[in-house]
Amino acid sequence: MKDLCQAVIMAKAREKAAKETRLTAEAALIKAIGPTKIEGTETKAVDGFKISVTTKLNRNLDIGAYQDLQLPENMSFVDFKPSINLKNLRMIERIDPALVAKCITTKPGKPSLKIEGV
Repeated sequence: MKDLCQAVIMAKAREKAAKETRLTAEAALIKAIGPTKIEGTETKAVDGFKISVTTKLNRNLDIGAYQDLQLPENMSFVDFKPSINLKNLRMIERIDPALVAKCITTKPGKPSLKIEGV
């Protein structure tokens, strides 16, 4: 077990170093290309490589201010998406699991692992 833990820790250290090296190289390449668009993708062919740089703008919504606009349906620019309230879902699952099973599909996610020295 000790060898497996040490193997995971060493692999994570190598992975972190490789990621830092990659991010540094990416930043240098992006700077060298000098994208001109604020948002979108620019593609350049250089020395046998096709390089695409995508720039983005992150946007946050003030829901209250948006709702205060009271826009008509044809001018609406925000989609409200339903999401699962996990606390309420678990409560209903305890009370009536069949009800939840009618509309919720559950499948296992990727497990996570954390190793700490003791």
